[in-house]
Amino acid sequence: MKQGRFVLAVPRRRGVPPVVRRSASPDDVCDDNASFWTSDDTPEASLGTHGFLIGCVFSAQTARTVDAVPLPESESAQATAMRLVRNYWGAYVAILPDPGRRTLALLVDPSGLFPVYRRMSQTHVVFASDTYLLGEVLGDRLKVDWAALALFLRYPELRQKQTCLAGVEELAPGTLLVTGGTQELEQPVWSASDYLPQGRAPSLGDAAAELRELATRTCGAWTDLLGPVAVATSGGVDSSFLCAALAAGDRDFGCITLATSDSSGDESDYARLLADHLDADFTRRVYDPAYYRPTACSSAGLSRPGRKGFLTAVDALLAAGSAELGKAIVLDGNGGDNLFCFLHSAAPIVDRLRNEGPRAALFETLPDMCCVTGCDVPTMLRATGKRLMGGHSKQDWAPDSRLLADAAILEDSPVPLTPWHRLSTWRHPGKHDHLALIMRAQHHVHGFGPGPARFSPLMSQPLLEFCLGVPTWAWVKGGQNRALARAAFSDLLPRSVLDRTSKAGPDSFIRGAFDSHRAVLRDLLLDGLLAEQGVIDRAAVEQAFTLETSRRGSMVYRLLDLVEAENWSRSWG
Repeated sequence: MKQGRFVLAVPRRRGVPPVVRRSASPDDVCDDNASFWTSDDTPEASLGTHGFLIGCVFSAQTARTVDAVPLPESESAQATAMRLVRNYWGAYVAILPDPGRRTLALLVDPSGLFPVYRRMSQTHVVFASDTYLLGEVLGDRLKVDWAALALFLRYPELRQKQTCLAGVEELAPGTLLVTGGTQELEQPVWSASDYLPQGRAPSLGDAAAELRELATRTCGAWTDLLGPVAVATSGGVDSSFLCAALAAGDRDFGCITLATSDSSGDESDYARLLADHLDADFTRRVYDPAYYRPTACSSAGLSRPGRKGFLTAVDALLAAGSAELGKAIVLDGNGGDNLFCFLHSAAPIVDRLRNEGPRAALFETLPDMCCVTGCDVPTMLRATGKRLMGGHSKQDWAPDSRLLADAAILEDSPVPLTPWHRLSTWRHPGKHDHLALIMRAQHHVHGFGPGPARFSPLMSQPLLEFCLGVPTWAWVKGGQNRALARAAFSDLLPRSVLDRTSKAGPDSFIRGAFDSHRAVLRDLLLDGLLAEQGVIDRAAVEQAFTLETSRRGSMVYRLLDLVEAENWSRSWG
């Protein structure tokens, strides 16, 4: 599997030197010039004299890998950035020096599939693809920012610009960061608002056909680049959509499904049916509590404890299944629910009412949403009226202060990495909900870089832009969630898979692992760094561990998130 690793150091003095040089080692990047390093297995594309393009880059027209981007000789860094986001896509960062202005700019592609982090020392501004490189280059150990960690735990579903490491920030996707060494300026060159619905909505058939073509080209391009792939398959809509896109493009792939030992989380019948239907190799792995280690950190090396602790078991099972199938990487459908607008609200009704009038909204979308949500008509009408009366207020994140110490519950407002939910959506207020959904997926998408051999292709720029442009009511056509995604490959998927509206998960495995290691987990938190630093309410945590598993509800998951944060904090100790 190809990796995406790079580090760039820019001297902190007025006027960046006009030349950016390549270093042979990360240890050599901090000198008198702007210097960068990439690992041997990190792809690049040439920008000629305009700079460097690090990562995976595809043509928007052909979906083929690009080795060089032709550019006019006198083009500015901003013009080059605009050209890149409009004509290319992938998982990349562009380094764009501007000798005339003695500045240097960085562009992170809009998908966010190649995260880039920044840290300042007394002499340099350092940008890197992973936090280990930041510490290695500057020659010191990164430290946990306890206030930032507390803020993360209050808003665990929101990817914030500030990471949980002291002095480390993430660059916003689709934004050009211009630095002159002593000053920085952020210039958005891609905006989600540019892709929101405009004009008359296309027919379901036309939209489904376009989505099918885009998904086939996009997923096929990633498969060609990343090598033999397996798909983490549950038999649900998102992973089935991914498998169908690969099959439609005549790409070879295998299917891996993970199942609990009991029937509550065993979806292997659907997954095997899908694999057989698409003529793909298939393997099944069973969750075993022995795979869960309470002191293992799933987020080790990351800038935040954003992964769930039980994913260490998932990573191991998927790696074993992938090796059995002879595949190099596992593709997953992460982010599909969010991208395909899986809403449970009156938003689609209000959007259609404002754009196509009461007849279409009340006689088509209203019953559709009642089917999707299981809600009766009077209740849905009340929800519609309430939403109409409330206007289209911009949705904010509700804090989760459970088990946190009073001192850690600060009044600070988080700064989202991508504040898309605050954009103007004109006559489509429900798009605020859709944008917020996509933002909630950002911690759970596997991008191009260090970590498990996993990748989440559904969040690629072409699919993101298309799905933003689909009105919310089109996603619930016929009373099914993610209706357009189902329609795109309706001829390739088994009817029993196509009609599924829900699926089970590994809840019994997670709760069983929790109960098996309850004493260790309890001691880990009560005697750990989070308690020592005043992040958690020790008494409340101790009380939470006394409840029976069946009575804890979501509290089990909250406790496990705190355990992951504890293990992550210790990994930086």
